[in-house]
Amino acid sequence: MNRTEKDKTNFFIKISSWSWIAWFIIPYLFLFVVFFVKFDAASAVLQDGRFWSAFLISFSSAVVVVLLTAFFAIPVAYFLTYSSFRYNNFVEALLIDIPQTFPPVAVGVIYLFMLGPSSPINIAFTFTAVVIAKLLVSAPFTIGYTLRKFREIKNSKLDLVARSLGAGARDVLFRVLIPLARRDITAGLTLSWARAMGEFGGSLIFAGVISYKTEILPTYASRVVDANPFLALAATALLTIFALFTIIIVRSLFKRKVE
Repeated sequence: MNRTEKDKTNFFIKISSWSWIAWFIIPYLFLFVVFFVKFDAASAVLQDGRFWSAFLISFSSAVVVVLLTAFFAIPVAYFLTYSSFRYNNFVEALLIDIPQTFPPVAVGVIYLFMLGPSSPINIAFTFTAVVIAKLLVSAPFTIGYTLRKFREIKNSKLDLVARSLGAGARDVLFRVLIPLARRDITAGLTLSWARAMGEFGGSLIFAGVISYKTEILPTYASRVVDANPFLALAATALLTIFALFTIIIVRSLFKRKVE
């Protein structure tokens, strides 16, 4: 390949990359520009008690989701890494791939029939329903990240060295796998938290939109957008800013700790 062809290739790559980056950045820029230009109108959300209730429910339910995910995702990743059974790939698809592509509204419908008014156990339209709806679509990020790293460590034989020195499953998990995978686990939990904060469809169907009880930020925005679009815009902007800064801070602190 001559220099002219290389220049054309590099130019094409740059144009394609910046076009794609711009396509994703422009909506956020538009959101923040409108928010600050119309700040007087949008700032009314800060005086809305219903907004703060939705924020607290969103935040607290996301925290519960992350705690449950951290408690279960690591053992599940360990199990899938070291267990070989006939339907291993099918189970992985159910735990990781399908929940990330499954329509959230469908998740809500399933849970509504399984754990709703027509079932022996009715927890629909409760805070528990909010957590359950968020958990299914959020946990796969942590499971996927952790499983991938555990298998990478297994392929490097570092766990085998530990076992040859007398380490049991507990030592391998807590002294080898988790320390070496802590960055991936943190990244997965951060994405799970962000996904839980933004979950909409499943919560809308299964938990409903009950003010001061099950209403979360996405459902709050969807309900107020017709009456006051600026309230919805402000809620969306604040949710985006909060999620963005949280992810950046968590990753920065973790990166600094690693270094």
